Amino acid sequence: MSAVSDENSKSNEESSAEFFDMEGRDHPEAESELLRLEAERNDLYNKLARSQAEFQNARKRLEADKEQAVQYANSSLIKSLIPVIDNFERALSQDLAKIDVASLLKGMQIVHDQWLAVIEQQGVTRVAPKPGDVFDPATMQAIMQQPTDKYPENHVTQLLQNGYSHYGRSLRPAQVAVSKGQ
Repeated sequence: MSAVSDENSKSNEESSAEFFDMEGRDHPEAESELLRLEAERNDLYNKLARSQAEFQNARKRLEADKEQAVQYANSSLIKSLIPVIDNFERALSQDLAKIDVASLLKGMQIVHDQWLAVIEQQGVTRVAPKPGDVFDPATMQAIMQQPTDKYPENHVTQLLQNGYSHYGRSLRPAQVAVSKGQ
């Protein structure tokens, strides 16, 4: 053995001797230190267990809140559509023998405009390209091609059905007829 390892052995023996006497009996200071460390370990274990339980409870609360948010996400939209439904019900309850077609159409136009205002408040935009607009496959669906001299190739010749987008994301593309080269 080298001189350095001899020194380390002596140092370890001396520090051990502080806690144990030569006959192998425990030193009272060592016992109290051991008890203190065990208590500290138990305390840290309990804190860890509480922290884990609190984390699990918080995760469960967040999941429940998320589920509830998804459940009630459309409440605002539904509340805003109820007056539109009321107006449809009023129109449907009219006595057709006592109302003229022009009044009925005027009422339907009012309900239609009310419906569009409600969905616009919810971030929905109507996609209604006009004849002569350049065909955009991101917002339009070409249903048919029409030969025409009036518009250049790949331009809208006729709107067949409006499209709609929600905050820029297409819900339904506008259906259009597109000009075709001669």
